[in-house]
Amino acid sequence: MAELGEGLRERKKRRTRQAIIEVAHELFHEKGYDPTTLEEIAAGADVSVRTLFRYFTGKEAIALAPLDEMGDLTVAALRRRPADEPPLTALRNAALSAWALMSPDGGSLRRYADQLLPSDEVSPLAGAVLSRLIVIGDRLAMELIDPDGSGGPAAAGSDSQPSPLVELDAQLTVVGFLGAIQVAIRTWCGSGSTDLAELLDIVGTCLDRIRLGS
Repeated sequence: MAELGEGLRERKKRRTRQAIIEVAHELFHEKGYDPTTLEEIAAGADVSVRTLFRYFTGKEAIALAPLDEMGDLTVAALRRRPADEPPLTALRNAALSAWALMSPDGGSLRRYADQLLPSDEVSPLAGAVLSRLIVIGDRLAMELIDPDGSGGPAAAGSDSQPSPLVELDAQLTVVGFLGAIQVAIRTWCGSGSTDLAELLDIVGTCLDRIRLGS
C-alpha cells in the first residue's frame, strides 16, 4: 500500500505542476508575460503561492518549463532511435515523439510557442530561451556523439575522447536542426494554425531545405 500511496502522491504532484504551467501560459497569452503575477498563476491553479514555490523557483521557471520538458523528452526519444538512422532524421523523429507526448492535439504546444518563440515580436524571455536551447543542443549533440555512454568514437591515439570532427559534425547537425525547428514553429504560429500535422509538414520542409543546402 505504501508503494501505491507513493504513486498516487507522485501523480498528484505531476497534475499540480502541469496545472501551474497550463494556467501560467494561458495568462501569458491573455495578459502578456510581464503583467502576469505569481499570485494570479497560483489562484488559477488553485494552489497557494507558497505551494507554487515548491514546484518552481519563479515565473521564468514556469514559463520555460515546457522547453525543459521538450528537451528531456527529445533526448530520451533520441536514445531509442535506431543506431543506423541518419542524425537529422533521428533528431526529427525524436522531436516529433516529444511533441506528441506533450501536446497530442497541438493546442498546448501552440500556446507555449506563442510565448517562447513568437513569430511577430521579441519575447521578454528571448535570452532565457536561447540559454535553454544551447543546453538542449549540447545534450542532443552528446547523444549523437556517444549514444550508449561508452565514450563515443575515439580519436586516433585516444581511448576516451571523441574525434574533434565527430564532435563538430554533431554540433553542426544539432544547430541546423534547432534552427530549422525554430523557423518551422514561428511559421506555424504565424499561420494561426493549431494543427500539429501542419507543423510536422513545415518541419519536414525546413529539414529538407537543410539537406538540399548541405
